[in-house]
Amino acid sequence: MSTPQPPTPPTSSAGPDPMLCPRCEIALEYVGTRDFHEGTRWGALGDLGELFVHKEHFDVYVCPRCGRVTLFVDGIGEEFRPH
Repeated sequence: MSTPQPPTPPTSSAGPDPMLCPRCEIALEYVGTRDFHEGTRWGALGDLGELFVHKEHFDVYVCPRCGRVTLFVDGIGEEFRPH
């Protein structure tokens, strides 16, 4: 009698491919990294005031057919996204 083998774990995560537009099911195109900030614009302090603002960087992808925009946190999972 042969011993049953344990199931092999999946090589990719379950769910739809995040690099395809969920509406059109075509590949998203990379359009660059954008900075977004939280908090108040400091106005008179200019760039000095920006030192006190929390900034987040996002990789931006767009569907060339419908224009849907998808944001990914910069620095996480980049090996899975084409640039």
